[in-house]
Amino acid sequence: MPEFLKKDNYLLGVLLGLILPLFFYGVLYVLDLLVFQLMGAHVVEFPRYLYLLATIINLYPIRVYLVNLKFEKSGKGVLLVSLLEIIAYFLLFYNA
Repeated sequence: MPEFLKKDNYLLGVLLGLILPLFFYGVLYVLDLLVFQLMGAHVVEFPRYLYLLATIINLYPIRVYLVNLKFEKSGKGVLLVSLLEIIAYFLLFYNA
């Protein structure tokens, strides 16, 4: 693990919680396009599901920071951003 990731502060957790899902969303989007071109069907039923799937990547840094490294501030930062992303997803797509 790079040295700059071995810090216990909220800003690092928030930045990781924002950057990792964006990167993972890009990967999922490209994979979905490739599968659609090859097989003629999407990986997920609706493209908006990719937003929700992209937040799954935040489980790894939450586990690393809270359990393995015992860095509570960084872990809580990632967890907070993850929860806000999930709440925003449901407010945007399932607002009744």
